[in-house]
Amino acid sequence: MTTSITIGNFKGGVGKTTTCVTLSYLLNKAHRKTLLIDFDPQGNASEIIEKTFPVFKQKNSKSLTDGIKNLDLSESIAHVTDYLDLMPSDWSLSLLPDMLEDYKKSDRPLFLKTLLTKIRNDYDYILIDVPPTLSAYTNNAVLASDYVIMVMQTQEQSYSSSLKFVSYLQGLRKDYDKSFDLLGIIAYLVKKDGPVDHEVLKAANQAFGKALFHGNIFQRERVKRFGKSGIKDEDMWDKRALYMYQVVLDEALSRINLLEE
Repeated sequence: MTTSITIGNFKGGVGKTTTCVTLSYLLNKAHRKTLLIDFDPQGNASEIIEKTFPVFKQKNSKSLTDGIKNLDLSESIAHVTDYLDLMPSDWSLSLLPDMLEDYKKSDRPLFLKTLLTKIRNDYDYILIDVPPTLSAYTNNAVLASDYVIMVMQTQEQSYSSSLKFVSYLQGLRKDYDKSFDLLGIIAYLVKKDGPVDHEVLKAANQAFGKALFHGNIFQRERVKRFGKSGIKDEDMWDKRALYMYQVVLDEALSRINLLEE
């Protein structure tokens, strides 16, 4: 059974792309067949994958935009490892809103879901990275997903955006009568001794309750480096950073199991 997850927030720079790629990396290490969809025209997730797996080349695959144009996403799949595939993105994906103009307005937010039908069952997990905007990208990704994970940095602007994102999810679910669930909210780059961090976490606990993950991604230079230089597992600092993500991944999978019992 395939589980599809969108990882997002309306606030940029909160770690959603690094989180999406790192969770994909860990699922790959666990030998779970995983597809990472870079649904952001900036292509940051694709860049991190290329830095993480230097021998990986995209030459044998077309861009995600090509697959969308040809209504066949299978041709956009790049094989990274035996257990990890990528649908790479680039600036050409910014043309998506124009491409959707040819379809009925009610069908446009369901376009990705429809295209994924042909390949969905080839994977255990599909993770989708989206831009930090209210847009056709986010609408399509969420409606193509079983679950949504929100990443929230422990600062006021990110918390405020998180409240708006949850409200948006509720509205989208109602408008399209879809059954996707908010799997949870990950607090990101938390300072253990930061007064503002504690204030934001307290407010988030009051607002989101059990939706807030127990595991946090604490502020570590190595986490920032993952986004810049690719994910590594070479020294104790890499392993400590990956352990935080592993705790979050384990919690996410446990939540999925409880919801699907």
